[in-house]
Amino acid sequence: MIDQTRSELLKLRSTRTTLGLVIGMVALLLLSVLLTGLLSEELSLSTDDNQRDLLTISGIANLFAALCGVLLVTNEFRFGTIRSTVLVTPRRSLVVGAKVAAGLLAGLALAALAQLLTFGIGYTILSGRGIPIELDGGELARLLVGGLAAIALWGAIGVGLGTVVRNQVGAVIGLLAWVLFVEHLLFALVPSVGRLMPTQAASALLGQKDEHYVPALAGGALLVAWAAVLALAGAALLARRDVD
Repeated sequence: MIDQTRSELLKLRSTRTTLGLVIGMVALLLLSVLLTGLLSEELSLSTDDNQRDLLTISGIANLFAALCGVLLVTNEFRFGTIRSTVLVTPRRSLVVGAKVAAGLLAGLALAALAQLLTFGIGYTILSGRGIPIELDGGELARLLVGGLAAIALWGAIGVGLGTVVRNQVGAVIGLLAWVLFVEHLLFALVPSVGRLMPTQAASALLGQKDEHYVPALAGGALLVAWAAVLALAGAALLARRDVD
């Protein structure tokens, strides 16, 4: 399992797509935190909710971690390397498990980079503009730790989704549509169901406030459940499907 996970991480490190995802995530995070921090009115940034949003713009990092997980699987089907992967490791459940572990670790690395950028720059902007930090130490810690956990789990969710769908274009478009449109629409129309979806669960884990959100720990549990269900479904389908 450890050797297989190392192999999956090597695949991530050795592809240009991964570098492109990192650059894209950093660019969008910088643009978002700078525009929000510098152009928003001081009164707006004085509320704890808006400060929480500024200090961890995790939605962008969540999406890129999930894309990284999706590509970790679908690239193999796209270029046909999945055949050699399952020949070297015939236990396909082990292959999926290693990819999930690699997705978690890749998501954690992206999370650390994202948190460093958004929290560091956001905090500097608030201090530079003389805006007091309304979040206490416990809230800041939950913001940072919750952000790391949420983004890492999104990497695992992406692996599960990629294993289920397999087609790269379909998986990427489906992920973007779900995260950017479907979940928000579902939460707006049927909040009792929408709050159980990964995006809203991640927001709850970070301590963001909404009357419909589940508690923070429940949000984390929901993300784990989504990652586990998708991974198990993907492993079951991979075991039954032909990889030719």
